Amino acid sequence: MEESPPMLRPPQRPNPLASPDPLEARVDPRTGADFPVRLYTSEIRGGLEARSRDLSVGGLCVATATPFAIKAVQRVRLELPGGPLEVAAEGRWQNALPHDDVVMTGLAFVDTPDEVVDRLWDTVLDAAKRFARFIHTRSEIREIGIEGAMGLAQVSRFRNVPAGQTVYRQGPAAPGERSIFLVDRGAVTLRVRVRDVRECDLERLESGALFGGLPLVAGVDHSETAQAEIDSRILELDERAFLYLSRSRPWLAQRLSQAVTCAYARRLHHLLARARDLL
Repeated sequence: MEESPPMLRPPQRPNPLASPDPLEARVDPRTGADFPVRLYTSEIRGGLEARSRDLSVGGLCVATATPFAIKAVQRVRLELPGGPLEVAAEGRWQNALPHDDVVMTGLAFVDTPDEVVDRLWDTVLDAAKRFARFIHTRSEIREIGIEGAMGLAQVSRFRNVPAGQTVYRQGPAAPGERSIFLVDRGAVTLRVRVRDVRECDLERLESGALFGGLPLVAGVDHSETAQAEIDSRILELDERAFLYLSRSRPWLAQRLSQAVTCAYARRLHHLLARARDLL
């Protein structure tokens, strides 16, 4: 009698709670997103104000000024461009970002009606298209192409930086400061400290400019300080996201590394040209 072939188990959906890195659980379309959010929990009367960092069909990442009990989350209200949307939600993970003075929390949508899923799909895809168009037409990394831009949309998050706030400082990178940044709106000034006495402005970066990332792609200290000149919004690809790209889309991680290197090479070229004019 022949033995029956072993039954094949269907592939299991990744469990975000079991993943040490939330990026590993990204099974739904996702993109950077920036809009107001109100969190309703069993412990906070009236809700808690937050700001989205990214959005997917299955959940979102939000930034708050203070930590809260993620197990107490019951629902969220999303102030989307097309109007508000309320969804039942659960808290999945939470990380404090001392360099950014915020707390990041991952939320998963639960028991989502079909009509709400449809609207989330439309919102995510529209945001991803805007992201890709911005990358492809107005940024210093346009050479990565449309496919690369869509790939970055999956791992990048928006970050609001008030005027005068430092994104990172010259010297060794502090925890959370090894990211690659792209100015979305506003302006960021790069400056260097000279002989530990005074700081000199190097360049004013506006929409589409790439900065940061040297500690990540080259293993060296930050060569300058980056500070928001006015209230700004930047796109951030942090260290975990870059490592995720290196495993899942190595060609995109390589192109991004080349773009960071080229951006600093151009700045060095301009700096040397200015120095020659002063000699």
